[in-house]
Amino acid sequence: MTEAATATAAATTTTAADTTTTTAAATTTEAPWHGITDPDAAAYVTNKGWQSPADVIKSYQGAEKLIGRDPNSLLVMPRADDPEGMKAVFQKLGLPDSPEKYDMKVGLPKDAQINEGFAKGMQGLLHKANVTEGQAKELVAGYNAMLQAQQEQAAKDYELNVQADKQALLDEWRGGHDRMINRAKTAAQSLGFTPELIDAIEKQVGYAKTYKMFAEIGAKLGEDTFAGAGNGGGFQAQLTPAEAKSQFDNLRADKNHVSALMDKSHPGHKQAQEKENKLFAVMYPGDK
Repeated sequence: MTEAATATAAATTTTAADTTTTTAAATTTEAPWHGITDPDAAAYVTNKGWQSPADVIKSYQGAEKLIGRDPNSLLVMPRADDPEGMKAVFQKLGLPDSPEKYDMKVGLPKDAQINEGFAKGMQGLLHKANVTEGQAKELVAGYNAMLQAQQEQAAKDYELNVQADKQALLDEWRGGHDRMINRAKTAAQSLGFTPELIDAIEKQVGYAKTYKMFAEIGAKLGEDTFAGAGNGGGFQAQLTPAEAKSQFDNLRADKNHVSALMDKSHPGHKQAQEKENKLFAVMYPGDK
């Protein structure tokens, strides 16, 4: 082999060796320390500048110090247009699995009756609005307390109205009060009205209007005997002022009565005066 050929061969061998060394070095450089093959994950590690597992641990510890708690316990907020994502967030916060899990009797006695239809509808609305179980307890308890207070106040107001109506009937019917009440009750019973139905009517129109209505019906049905001027000592205790006024008007329309009343020498003059005096006493009980 000539000297030139030998030199060429040596150069070629050196070049090949250098190429082999360079390739081996490149291969060594390309193998990442973390062994991650996922491109996105590997790029994330590179961007973070982590050179070893110790760097990752330090970064994690720093994050814990910054946020004050384990990152795994944090909630990732979804987009506003991601209802399922929002639902998942509220489930972590305490949203029950189904609407039936909401307790609609919070704050009520154990034997309290509730409107099942209303309760079911509210359960559906609460769940649709992503209301947590704890929030629902506060809302339901507050609503039930408010409803109970309203019902108790309504009962007190109704009782006050009943007492006022009873007094109004006493003032209107006066001595005939008991008879009118008995007439009203007798009429209601004869027409088949149960106590429950009478109570329902009372709640709608009031105590006074209810008993006046039945008393008028009783008068038309003839449920009692109309008190007359000849009933002796029980006269004033039987007539109402309105009935006394009606009888007084009838007497004044009677020519025989008026004639006896105006003629002191008439045999019936004294009796005519007594009738009118008794009627006046019922019509105007405050006058002496």
